[in-house]
Amino acid sequence: MKLHINALIWCSVLVFFSCEKPEENISAPRYGIQSITAQFADESSSEQFTSDQEPPFGDTIRIQFPKYYPRNTSNPIDITHMRITATLPVNVTVQPKLNVMDLTKFNTIEVINSNGTIDKYVITGEIVE
Repeated sequence: MKLHINALIWCSVLVFFSCEKPEENISAPRYGIQSITAQFADESSSEQFTSDQEPPFGDTIRIQFPKYYPRNTSNPIDITHMRITATLPVNVTVQPKLNVMDLTKFNTIEVINSNGTIDKYVITGEIVE
């Protein structure tokens, strides 16, 4: 009888101490957008333009473009129809969906992070010399 009671106590202790809280995912980034790029919507070129800013981007994301495109020509660049793509971590969404944007204007997006917080960004184009 004493053996059965000891076995029952040990089993109870093992069950009690085997329950463990899962560790928090500390490797998850603290900001939603990892990188953002733009390319021509008509796919006339496969070149991707990026922002010089590093994440976290702040309130405004400025994607820089050369004044003339293709480079070394006198054709001014048209950034009114640019396809925007972004690299996002798991469980992060963007509203409205990234698609073709006119980067001569200010385009507002909301990034819903994995912890439920919402970050608002303004995406615009910047033509540099």
